[in-house]
Order: sequence, then structure tokens, then C-alpha cells
Amino acid sequence: MDLPDLSGYRLHKVIENVDLDGVVVPGLRGSFHRRRGEAASDDAVASRISTVGVYRFAGVDLLMAWGYVGEPHCRFTSVRRPDGTWEPPRPGCPPVTRVHDGGLVTALTLGGHVLPAEPVTSPPPGGARATAPDSVLAAVGGPGVRT
Repeated sequence: MDLPDLSGYRLHKVIENVDLDGVVVPGLRGSFHRRRGEAASDDAVASRISTVGVYRFAGVDLLMAWGYVGEPHCRFTSVRRPDGTWEPPRPGCPPVTRVHDGGLVTALTLGGHVLPAEPVTSPPPGGARATAPDSVLAAVGGPGVRT
């Protein structure tokens, strides 16, 4: 499987200081792209909207997450390695680990990257379920953010 080719998508929205795993990362920018389903023998697939989130920090794309609008979690993700190459796509959400200082989350690790976090003591309310088909989830842009 290859990374999504963004040339076939349109930019849907950009969110500054986006969160990963419910933790806000100052300076992390999420660009969200969409395209209508491709013609297929299966009308359900053809009518779905594909989405790709590209997460950028300090001028470098770090993460791509993709799937379909309305899915509760990422279908696939790929993390950029510190050497600039991309990991092979993997099913599901990205491998994010919380770094704690006392009782606070102060950073996240994403692959070989460490991202500073706004200190939090608990996840945001609402969990990781989409509230509507165009909601953006915590793992891909923030709880309750709508278009």
C-alpha cells in the first residue's frame, strides 16, 4: 500500500494547534483533504468521501492519517521517520505515547518525534466517537470540531 496521493484531493480545512490522542500540541497543524469516492461497481464505496489528514510540526510533515468521513478512527496511518522517509502504512491510529511529568501530560511521542503538549490531567470529554459524519475526532483534529 502506498501513501495517499494528495493531488487527487481538495483541501477541506486547516486546524492550528491540533490535538493527537486528545492532547493539544502547540504548533501542530492539521491539513484535512477530501475527495469523492471513485467509480466502482459497489455504489456504497463510490458514494463515500475519502479523507486524508496531514500533520505538520516545525515545517515538517510528520503524519498522514486516512480513511473515510464518518469512521470513528483512522483507517490507516504513516509516520515520517527522523531521516525523512515514511514508515509503511499501518492499519489504525498512529502510535502515540504520552509523556508524563508528575500527573500532567507534557509531551507526546510519535514515532521518533517528541512533541510538546499543553499540560492536561485527563482526556477531553466525549471520547473518540464521531458525533456527526463531518466531525473531526481527537485522533484526527480535535473533539467536536465541525466544518
